[in-house]
Amino acid sequence: MLKTPSRTQSKYPSKTLKQRQLETGRTLALDGAAWRKLRASVLAAQPLCADCQRLGLTVPASEVDHVDNDPTNNERSNLMGLCKPCHSSKTQRHEYFKRTGKVLAMKGCDADGIPIDPDHPWRKAKITKTSAA
Repeated sequence: MLKTPSRTQSKYPSKTLKQRQLETGRTLALDGAAWRKLRASVLAAQPLCADCQRLGLTVPASEVDHVDNDPTNNERSNLMGLCKPCHSSKTQRHEYFKRTGKVLAMKGCDADGIPIDPDHPWRKAKITKTSAA
């Protein structure tokens, strides 16, 4: 008779912390006390989403992002608070670039109606006009 795993038992063997860290590249487990403490200090110091603030919006930060996309770099200067939509968008753009080598444009405009994507032609035109003046 073939044994099937019970509801509480996974059909895959559980991985050790070291194995999970090697797979994800993380040095701190996301469910560990060290990450929770670091995350709490980042969100306390930066309670608003950094990306939304650049757009003139006041949105609470709920997630902590690695600015350089390196999950092993947990230096405080490399961590910033983002809201869930901004963090997901940043992660999606990074994963797309890793997969294709192409930059995925940022969507949206700032309070003045200028596209937030730094590579957008309108933004480049505004920067060029400002620097020429």
